[in-house]
Amino acid sequence: MIYELSYEDFNKVKRIFQNEQYHPVINGVINGMNRGRIFVNNIENPTAVLVWAINEMFYLAGDSQDIIFQHSLEKYIIDIIIPAAIQLGEDYFNLELYPHNEWAPVLPSIFKKTNLQQGERVPFTFHKDQFHKLSLRKTAPSGYSLRKIDLSVIQKDLSNIIKNEILKFWDSLQSFLDNGIGYCVLNNNEVIGTCISVFVSENEYEIGINTYQTEHRGKGLATLMAASFIQDCIAIGGNPHWTTESFRRDSIAIAEKLGFEKLEHYPVYFFPF
Repeated sequence: MIYELSYEDFNKVKRIFQNEQYHPVINGVINGMNRGRIFVNNIENPTAVLVWAINEMFYLAGDSQDIIFQHSLEKYIIDIIIPAAIQLGEDYFNLELYPHNEWAPVLPSIFKKTNLQQGERVPFTFHKDQFHKLSLRKTAPSGYSLRKIDLSVIQKDLSNIIKNEILKFWDSLQSFLDNGIGYCVLNNNEVIGTCISVFVSENEYEIGINTYQTEHRGKGLATLMAASFIQDCIAIGGNPHWTTESFRRDSIAIAEKLGFEKLEHYPVYFFPF
């Protein structure tokens, strides 16, 4: 059987992720900072868990040998989770495994109807000393302006791009303003890029960055936003995190410009809705 935990019970799965204490996405959900839902094999004493970090990732963790949980999971995903995800605008089921070596062998017995495919995620570690040595652009190129995201900037964004981006991951704008970090770039008073903390757990900040229109890419705007974000993050004692897919070469290049060191790729699994 599969059960959904109420928010008040999210902390029951913390021990399952005890080796991931610096993971801003997983802990951002468990701690109630960011949007997410949690599904388990037992409400009182969960040992197997599926964490849904909304608009980001699913995390399958814990006891990989619970046969009832295994056999119930795909139907629950198809019947309950996918319709909810589609309603939120998601179009892919993206899955990470903890620990991978225990869950990977049982995936074929879980996903029998869905065409589960395998990709690669690229994690990074941040080197603050290296970042401080960099000579980075501090102002936007001609025709563009860099803004720190605050309530005034959000209210002036008549397209609601900033608001919509924040609310993909946060329950409210106020929660983001109280706990998050964000920058945007404007062109003719139009928001053409954002860089926000999509998930936060204590001092750990996951970076989410977008330049929305192709004509504005390749001009250093993403690097400018991310550098400003990182400076603010460091100033408050935070640790910036960057994770991307192996095919996103631009994202990898930007990260490496900013003091992030690429680590070993790891498998991720996915299927389209």
